[in-house]
Amino acid sequence: MNLSIKYKNMKKAPILYFATLGLLLSCCQTGTKLQQNNISEEINMEEGFKNPPATARPWAYWVWTNGNFDYSQLTSDLEEIKAKGMGGFDIFDCGERFPEQGEIPAGPAFLGEESLKAIHHAINEADRLGLELGLITSSSWNAGGSWVKPEHANMALFSSEKVVVKGPARFSEKLPFPSFPEKTPKDSDGTPVFYKDIAVLAYPNAEGKIIKEQSSIKDLSAQMDETGKLEWDVPEGEWAITRFVCTNTGKMLHSPSLNSQGLVIDHFNPEATEAYFQTIIDRLQTEKISLGNNALKYLYLCSYEVWGISWTPNFQNEFFNRRGYSIIPYLPVLLGNTVQNEEVTKRFKYDFEKTICDLIVDAHYKNATGISNKYGLQLCAESGGPGPVPVEALKALGALDIPRGEFWQGSSTSLVKEIASAAHIYGKKLVDQEAFTSWEMWQEGPCDLKSIADNSFCNGMNKITMHTFPHHPDGNHNPGWAFYAGTHMGPGRVWWPKVKPFMDYLSRCCYLLRQGLFVGDVCYYYGDQGYNYVPEKNIDPSLGYGYDYDVTNPEVILTRMEERKGKIVLPDGMSYELLVLPDRKDIDLDVLKKIRELVRSGITIVGPKPTRTNGLTDYPLRDEEVRKIADELWGKCDGETVKENQYGKGKVIWGRSLKEIMQERGVGRDFSFISDNSGTNLDYIHRRTDRKDIYFIRNKNKTVENVTATFRVKDKIPEFWFPETGEIRKCVLYKQVDEGTALALNLAPEEAVFVVFSEKPNENQILSVAKDGKVLFPEQSGNRKTVDIVPGESGQFDLIAWESGSYDMEAANGKTIKAIIEKNATEFEITGSWEIRFPEGKGAPASAIFPSLNSWSENADEGIKYFSGIATYHKEFELPDDFNMTGIQFLLDLGNVRLLADVYLNDKPVGILWKSPYCADITKFLKSGKNKLTIEVANTWSNRLTGDARLPENKRITKTNIKHVGGPLKKGFLWQDAPLLESGLLGPVKIVSVGKATFKLN
Repeated sequence: MNLSIKYKNMKKAPILYFATLGLLLSCCQTGTKLQQNNISEEINMEEGFKNPPATARPWAYWVWTNGNFDYSQLTSDLEEIKAKGMGGFDIFDCGERFPEQGEIPAGPAFLGEESLKAIHHAINEADRLGLELGLITSSSWNAGGSWVKPEHANMALFSSEKVVVKGPARFSEKLPFPSFPEKTPKDSDGTPVFYKDIAVLAYPNAEGKIIKEQSSIKDLSAQMDETGKLEWDVPEGEWAITRFVCTNTGKMLHSPSLNSQGLVIDHFNPEATEAYFQTIIDRLQTEKISLGNNALKYLYLCSYEVWGISWTPNFQNEFFNRRGYSIIPYLPVLLGNTVQNEEVTKRFKYDFEKTICDLIVDAHYKNATGISNKYGLQLCAESGGPGPVPVEALKALGALDIPRGEFWQGSSTSLVKEIASAAHIYGKKLVDQEAFTSWEMWQEGPCDLKSIADNSFCNGMNKITMHTFPHHPDGNHNPGWAFYAGTHMGPGRVWWPKVKPFMDYLSRCCYLLRQGLFVGDVCYYYGDQGYNYVPEKNIDPSLGYGYDYDVTNPEVILTRMEERKGKIVLPDGMSYELLVLPDRKDIDLDVLKKIRELVRSGITIVGPKPTRTNGLTDYPLRDEEVRKIADELWGKCDGETVKENQYGKGKVIWGRSLKEIMQERGVGRDFSFISDNSGTNLDYIHRRTDRKDIYFIRNKNKTVENVTATFRVKDKIPEFWFPETGEIRKCVLYKQVDEGTALALNLAPEEAVFVVFSEKPNENQILSVAKDGKVLFPEQSGNRKTVDIVPGESGQFDLIAWESGSYDMEAANGKTIKAIIEKNATEFEITGSWEIRFPEGKGAPASAIFPSLNSWSENADEGIKYFSGIATYHKEFELPDDFNMTGIQFLLDLGNVRLLADVYLNDKPVGILWKSPYCADITKFLKSGKNKLTIEVANTWSNRLTGDARLPENKRITKTNIKHVGGPLKKGFLWQDAPLLESGLLGPVKIVSVGKATFKLN
């Protein structure tokens, strides 16, 4: 909220909580049993928000670099995250990205005897501390390991160089074996340890790689013997002969620890997944460790990063069983040929991709989930990308217990909306994210991470797994070892001792965003093309701002969608007003049949009329059936002259905007606002429980935004739930309007707040406020950034105003209240010199006097210039004699801080300020006359790493294997060339006094 409001009741939360509790207990004594249950739910949610449980708290990848660990440091790491407000770890054995540097020694092999003892130690210690763990199933990523055999390892389809022959003639020669990767496991004779001949094909050696007749493709597989010799009577013409072989790619784990290298598994072979997971489970289970009954809650499959023509030994049989025809005559398409014509070739490619997608989901993700569940574990994976995952993403994510995506700090990579849609349509509670992946190493602070976290919250995230938390076996946190990419959390962060408020913020957001169900008005069908993904959240111009949506897929339409009261509903309670079809001419026949049933029952679909199906299965008969059903559904609707067709109890619409259709159905925008600033940019997400509507509102701008916000909720009481502090505050200034509930919403730069509507007893409220005759709320015809109304003490209310004037308020009980604010807000800048004290062992002097506030990086003393750590500012100041101390709210504004400040006034803790604006309410701490201000300020390791890189190694303070920053691999800067970052308290530091008038409604 704006500065006058935002910090006002930081110390009043207990009072408000007990007042609310008293009210609820009073209701319990007089209400029904149902009321008691509802009140209990209210209290539980409020308590969960104030003090989120461990299950809602952030996790991190716990990187055991090169497989190294130390038992005491493992315990220390777990105790640290418990103390700082995190909930658990994903154990992640991984190599360093540049092993040639030799910085980190080789540790035990992953899942070897020593590694297992350490994992069991971590499980026992997590149990002791009330934490939870996951385990990444491989050393680094791509599922695989040293125990994977060639017959279960990653495969691809390889083809020999074509042999061109002319007929008529007799061909009797040994065909060349296809070239294969150097890393493919080989026998002593140089041939692959495992391979399978798939086919030998002959086809006309035509120009332009166009094979006009599919029937001209000859399958000669039976005519080649086990030595590879082919016997064939060549017909007239010029022919190309190609041998197709399935064998290992030799694909190894991406960046494993030095003793843990192994083959990546064949993701399309269920036997490979079963053998892989059973090995892991057999090794984890001991007499002392029973899976499913301890802190280890899930196994995690890292991202799929494999290239080539994916294949598996049984692929041709799977293709036939799923598509109904043989793949063999179409293999030349995989080499870039056109078979018969472009249309047939395109349809085959669809069938091929569809089969690949189905296989990786069924053989790998669903299979792995089932195996994990059998032993009391869940499965988590990034099965929908990012990366070249050959999947229909929503189906792959729906196969998991916990779907995970990722987003990067300082990069466009973001995969949140896809994961959220999958969770919503498949009835999954968690929307997990690998969070804050970055090339910036130790350069960011919580203030830099908050905005991208808030963006992900608005896209649906409600579980955070940070990338990464490096384990330091040697106890060196200056900053210590790291895998490479990541926003590395833990004691290796300068600001780690002050991180808990940031963790609490993330935890409260995750906790509240898991309550109830997501509210989406529209469900977009993204089609049934083979590989399919969901773009990040965007505003459909046809729908406009203020509506949210999910994306769905064929499986959910076919197996989970029903009609109820004209809406699309899912078994878990999700519902949507409209099903929107993609702007495509093709559609799956079975999906169209199900859509016909749904429309007949009463739903409304929007989109163009399809004319064909995909694939070669029963082609062209299935196309004809699609056209027949489409004619039945769309009728005369052509999207131009006729835009609607009634079918059964439902409707088909084509050519009208979604916004128009929604309004016609009586469904206005879920969230909207009016502002006197044309650049106001707010985002939101909405969830609903049986009794509450929960909105998360985010200010995307770096400026204060004051709006009149309207929510599509009626007959409920709004409250502000502040994730920074856990405070819950009644909203006083609101009004019921035709669209729902309008209220005054004042947001600080990049602030986010929950607006929660509850079925609580109706209380008095302020319906309107005007200043000097100009209406500030609800119409907002004047500048409202200067005023807000908040609950005060003893049933009173406080009008907080930054401008003097006469304020008139109309209450819901008919009472008119007038308040006079005599003075504009005033500022008192704390100027002059500051004493700064530095800790020992960090290269800086014990103390220094700064004549004025400026960045440490600008100081002539190199110990200060390159200082990384927590330094303490000391300042005594005296308020002017005429400084009014009554009827005023006082704020401390630190101006600019890089990066984080822990403030004490007159030896009393004010709080940790970890994001802009660095402001706090100091009304209870400030006194007339002399005051003592103490501020502990933390920066990052970046400047010290730069300074040390310019020093001989024996004079350095820091120690790390990371030599550069700011880009992937060896791009970016070497530390010695990295620009110095602003650090310290930059100011200006001010005491701001704001006018306050107290009044009662009754």
